[in-house]
Amino acid sequence: MNCLSGDTEVQLSHGRRIPIADLATRFEGEQAMVAGETITRSPIQLFTASGEQPVYEIETTTGRRIEATADHPFRTPDGMCPLNELEAGDEIAVRPFRGLEDEDPHGRTILTEADFADQHPQLVRALSQRGLLPLTTADESFHRLLKLVGFFTGDGSFGGEGQTWFYGDPTDLEQIRADVREIGFTPSKVYSRERSHDIEGKTFERTEYSFKTTSKALRLLLRKLGAPVGKKIESGFTTPWYFEHLTNWQKALYYSAYFGAEMSAPAAQHEKTLYCPKVSQNRTMETADAGRAFLRDLTTFLEDIGIETNAVEAFETDSNANRDVVRLRVGVKNNSVNLVRFFSTVGYRYNRSKQRKSAIAIQYLKTKGREIARREAIATEARTMADGGISIGEIKSAFEINERFIERSIWSGRSGRPRPGSEFPSFEEFRASCEVAEDMTIREGIVSIEPLGRKPVYDIGVEHEAHNFLANGFVVSNCGVRMLTTPLEYDDVRGHEEELVNRLFEAVPSGLGGGGVFEGTVEDVEAILERGMDWALEHGFATEADLEHCEDEGYRPEADAGVVSEKAKNRGKTQVGSLGSGNHFLEVQRVTDVYREDVAREFGLEAEQIVVLIHCGSRGLGHQVCTDYLRKIEQTHGDLLAELPDRELAAAPAGSQLADEYYRAMCAAINFAWTNRQLIMDRTRDVLTDVFDVRRDDLELLYDVAHNIAKKEVHTVDGEDRELYVHRKGATRAFPAGRPELPPAYADVGQPVIIPGSMGAGSYVLRGGERSMAETFGSTAHGAGRLMSRTQAKQEFWGEDVRDDLRERQQVYVKAQSGATVAEEAPGVYKDVDEVIRVSDALGIGERVARTFPVCNIKG
Repeated sequence: MNCLSGDTEVQLSHGRRIPIADLATRFEGEQAMVAGETITRSPIQLFTASGEQPVYEIETTTGRRIEATADHPFRTPDGMCPLNELEAGDEIAVRPFRGLEDEDPHGRTILTEADFADQHPQLVRALSQRGLLPLTTADESFHRLLKLVGFFTGDGSFGGEGQTWFYGDPTDLEQIRADVREIGFTPSKVYSRERSHDIEGKTFERTEYSFKTTSKALRLLLRKLGAPVGKKIESGFTTPWYFEHLTNWQKALYYSAYFGAEMSAPAAQHEKTLYCPKVSQNRTMETADAGRAFLRDLTTFLEDIGIETNAVEAFETDSNANRDVVRLRVGVKNNSVNLVRFFSTVGYRYNRSKQRKSAIAIQYLKTKGREIARREAIATEARTMADGGISIGEIKSAFEINERFIERSIWSGRSGRPRPGSEFPSFEEFRASCEVAEDMTIREGIVSIEPLGRKPVYDIGVEHEAHNFLANGFVVSNCGVRMLTTPLEYDDVRGHEEELVNRLFEAVPSGLGGGGVFEGTVEDVEAILERGMDWALEHGFATEADLEHCEDEGYRPEADAGVVSEKAKNRGKTQVGSLGSGNHFLEVQRVTDVYREDVAREFGLEAEQIVVLIHCGSRGLGHQVCTDYLRKIEQTHGDLLAELPDRELAAAPAGSQLADEYYRAMCAAINFAWTNRQLIMDRTRDVLTDVFDVRRDDLELLYDVAHNIAKKEVHTVDGEDRELYVHRKGATRAFPAGRPELPPAYADVGQPVIIPGSMGAGSYVLRGGERSMAETFGSTAHGAGRLMSRTQAKQEFWGEDVRDDLRERQQVYVKAQSGATVAEEAPGVYKDVDEVIRVSDALGIGERVARTFPVCNIKG
């Protein structure tokens, strides 16, 4: 059981954090923060306590720490990875924002119907029907209202006919609109208009974005909760009256939303020093005292949670036509520790731009603090060495630092802490190189992983499909294709699609990270690497017929587990029998068209038949094998790489020891991939026999062929037979009839070639064409090919929309670990598979036999 030590802080909804052990009696009804496509919340559905277990402490480059068991997964650039596969220098995802300690809001009633006795009964009824009366400090809707009132105080206004307006960036306004919907009201669309401004004689134009609500009931409720009425400059508003009854995290909801609207964003004052984040208000002389009171309450709140502020300042400003005006201002003190505390516990709501900048500011200031501490330690040690009689030359050689710094440390009697060196980046330089993900996480390097002995450990499970949560700020949880034929027809499956897709999704592990049908030891992985599908046969996951219908009978004899790294083996031991993510999938299909009846008959295919396509590879093990050997190639053959147009073409010279080891490791990964697909197929057989009236023996493997691999093969070149390395990248083998490598069942008709298309366009079964040997070394395309990148796909498509459209228009049922995966694999991101197949058929390298179309699809 992967677990965390009891004092690990879990981030909860509304900017709260709580030790994981404290969730034991209250996890039901709580929501943890999840790093999905964006940062979001998810109900906690499971809590576990696993007693004392060995734990390890991870420390990162900014000093962030977490204690976890060896098998606890952490998110890395390559997906979820258990702690025991991580090492110093690896990167993991962290969210710099921490939030405030959780406190019980006690549920004090602040508004009842009696507070609206002078209002029209219809308005009161509208609030009561939405659960907004009575309103208590423990209500979920109250927390959303706190944010709405806070933001409105900065960037909102009341209009005519019950209108309530909010102004901001379109993306931020969508978050506000979502909260308006959650409390039961309907927001308008987001409007835009061009506005001209004149500030101190300078005229400029900008696009203003806004939306409104027209509910008089909501307008009335916001007013009762302290939203300013009339022109803010003269309205006399101050801190909402009920603040004395709120916890600090509730006050932070209001103030952080106000800061999102009104406070300045993190920015550099000097190269390596940040400005004080400031907030200001213009008030008439008559309402200036109310403004001062508002800002004093604000500073008192910040000081209560350990954040220092400057005193409230007042400045004269140009008076307007009717009133004298004063400008009031207060700022957060800009020492590094203070700014980190402010940005990481309060920060900005409803403003993603400021949130991104504050996340970067936290990382910068923490990195700067670590550098200053390092230099301070060197200065202290240098003075100690000098006092002990060691020469200045020896002292300088003992440290990797500017020699002048050593001299100043010993002789100048520096007062105060040293500053970062000239080589330390400015804030703007750091900001340009620091990437913040859509879920507001940042990659951070691991400094150390140390054992801490045994401690009581705990874990939680969330409902969200991302299956992760935030703990101490950490985010913690080669391919090929085969086709399985069945005796089922489409009419047998119709009406069972939803049950089938759900059962398959439950049965077949998918997504990033660990989790497989079989989770064994490193020794098990080594056996799979060496033996391939023969291991699956021995362990009851395969039949003799399965091996006979697999490329190379599912075994590469050149495979050598000894040249595969321990890190790769460790990644593989929890992933045997899992789909992974990206474009890998399991798809139930129906045969829609048969082009060659004779060949289809030999392949066991007929119209309206149900088949299953499984597309996946060697998972994290194969990726690690590639990474390991690319690094070795770069180290050993850097001179050859310098001559290549693209470093992605890196290769070791044929005949070299490194090339031989890489080839043996690749063959081992191929064995792993075949076994991986076999275990998935075994689970698929279990589901089909359980849901339908079919026998396992009637669920037959048509063929399994590897993609994206290199193999030694004999081909005719210039009239001579030569042994070659054939690297099929983005391609698949397509041997014609008569080749000795083909299984007896297909020796006379040619190799089955399986070409996946998109979820909305179907797939094809071909046979190796007669001209493939002469034209393409026995190869054809292995899929439709992408038209756009995954990033662009997520910008163009919304996963839920794609899924709903496929179901409603084409009766294709899709289930995936995340909406982002569905968006990345939307039908519109792929080329026209029909055209790809037409070209292959016309060239004679892969001849059409049958076409299939999806019934249901599961993805990682």
